[in-house]
Order: sequence, then structure tokens, then C-alpha cells
Amino acid sequence: MTHGSETQEPIEAVGDQFSVEALLDVRRRTRQAAWEIGNRVRSGMTEEEAKEIAASVLGEAGLRKGWHKILVRCGANTTKNFEEPSTPGVVLDDEDLFFVDIGPLFDGTEGDAGETFVLGSDPEMLKAKHDVQELWRLVRTKWRDDGSSGTQLYDYADATARSMGWVLNLDLTGHRLSDFPHDAHYDGVLSDVGFRPSSGMWVLEIQIRHPELEMGAFFEDLLLADDALQRFSYGPPI
Repeated sequence: MTHGSETQEPIEAVGDQFSVEALLDVRRRTRQAAWEIGNRVRSGMTEEEAKEIAASVLGEAGLRKGWHKILVRCGANTTKNFEEPSTPGVVLDDEDLFFVDIGPLFDGTEGDAGETFVLGSDPEMLKAKHDVQELWRLVRTKWRDDGSSGTQLYDYADATARSMGWVLNLDLTGHRLSDFPHDAHYDGVLSDVGFRPSSGMWVLEIQIRHPELEMGAFFEDLLLADDALQRFSYGPPI
């Protein structure tokens, strides 16, 4: 564990211009944009075309600049890590899945959202979309109720994913979020954190893949206490 011995205060530091209200507003904007991207992507599109749609939606929402690249993964590319290049030319079928991962900036505040979408009614794909969100909810509940550290959360996520029949990507395990750039305070991952992460400071990322089929699913959102989640929710309840 790289950062487990470090103290909480410097890792959760923020800049002088940081605002919780601004962070939660950008969360709302970012999640809304992710769902709009998902609604516009259709079968027959290449992954490259879907990425162009994502850029267009973000531009329309005033979220042109990002602190990380726009990522749209389709079909077999949904099993890849964040930094892995996609296999080019993948075309979405009528029965297919894809996920969106966007990290825009708005007035110097970071957003981050990841959602999986299913085209058609393939039961394994629908299960992947459902289970990645359910696994995220279970890990969040453990964080909320048990006071678990970041390391403990991902140990739990790994075991729970296996019990659900999935393989968890332990190279994608969450990070700080704040005024830009968050890595000026902490450039590590959530799974290395040896304390209970504070509400409104950390993105919990969950990526799973099928143990045999070339497909996966992704979901991420900010870890928030119940009161903040109720006040600033947008879309399906977590």
C-alpha cells in the first residue's frame, strides 16, 4: 500500500477557491452530459463517431475543456483500462453496450462521470449494466456505514464482484476530485488510502468485465453523504 501511512489532512486539501457547492453543481452538469451522450449514440456508429458526439454534447453544455480525455468504449473495448488505446473501427451492433467516461472542467472545478449504456435487450449486457451500478452502491454503503478505508473498500469490491460473477479491474480504483488540479494535493488512487475518505472529495470508480466474454461495464460517481446526495441528486437515485 503506497499511501496508507500518510495523514488524511494533506491528501484531502483543497485550493483557496474550492467550493463544495460548485463541485456538486459540476457533478450535476457532468452526469447530465453523460446521459445525454448515451441517449444520442446509436447502433451502426463507430466508437470514433460516438466520441465525436460526446465532444459535441460537452461543448453544448459549456464543458469544452476537460481535466481528462473523453472516453467512449464500445463492445470489446469496454474491457480495456483507461490508458489502453481502443481497437479502432469498432461498430456498435443492435445488441451491444458501451460506456462513457468524461472529466470536464467548469470555472476551474472538476467533474467526473462514468455510465454504461445498453443497446437492445441482450441479458448478459443488461446484467453488466445493472451489476456495475449495484456493486458501486454496495461499496458506497460500506463506506457510509462502516467507516472503511479506501483500501478496504476495494478489497470488498473485489470480493463482491467475484461473488457476482465478474472480474473487477483493480487498475481503476478512484481518485480525488476538487478544484483543478486535484493532483496538486494527491496524485494517487483511492485504493491506496488508509483512512475513511471524506464525503465530497473522492470519486469511486468501478469497472467490471465478464470472465469469459469480451465485454465489461463501468460506473463512477462522487462519494457523498446522504444529505448531500439528496440535495444535489440528478437522475436515477444511487
